[in-house]
Amino acid sequence: MTEEPVPIIPEEKTPAPLPVDEAAEYTKRITRTLIAVGAGCIAGIICFFTDKATTSSGAGSSFLFPILVMIASIIIQKHIFMLIRIDTTKLEKKDWFYQGFITFAFWYVTWTILLSETTISS
Repeated sequence: MTEEPVPIIPEEKTPAPLPVDEAAEYTKRITRTLIAVGAGCIAGIICFFTDKATTSSGAGSSFLFPILVMIASIIIQKHIFMLIRIDTTKLEKKDWFYQGFITFAFWYVTWTILLSETTISS
């Protein structure tokens, strides 16, 4: 029996992965977090002033408008990211969940602090 020669298959040349600039990625993550914090605080302040305006005019208080303000502040973040040249296509579901949670947390805390009468009157 003779052995058949094994055909030599040329190696496929795959391009080397691009180096990741860790400092730039870290800066982008910090920037995204600060934008979420700012959006949450601004949404809480908007909810505080609109709540004061509606209750003083006798229109009553609704919880639907503050929820819509908070959701709008999450959606606006995508446009802010595009303005400052952060690629939103690379953000995954967990990243958007993080953005939404941070915005929600700061919205809730800011609005609650502003609504507490003891903090304002002291």
